[in-house]
Amino acid sequence: MKTRSGWSIIRMILDVAKLGATKSVIMHNTYLSSEKTGVYLKFLEEHKLIKCELGSRTYHTTEKGFDMLDQSSDLNEFLNRLDPSFADIGSSEEFFDQIN
Repeated sequence: MKTRSGWSIIRMILDVAKLGATKSVIMHNTYLSSEKTGVYLKFLEEHKLIKCELGSRTYHTTEKGFDMLDQSSDLNEFLNRLDPSFADIGSSEEFFDQIN
């Protein structure tokens, strides 16, 4: 598997958690270890991009998280119109790697 950027992993987690997902489901769908998943979930919770229902331990994407996903989709569509090779770029580093 190709090395993924933190940004692409964050987008994947937010997408998986749209309808609610446990840590196990997030791990399975993002191909992350339990430790890495925990690190990302903590980061996303601290930045209010996801929230966790304490009783069920189900993670849900917040409104702020949905806004971030929408904006990243808009950017991806714009880049795809410019040049399809720029679509699905996970970070600015990947973007500059593509053009260099």
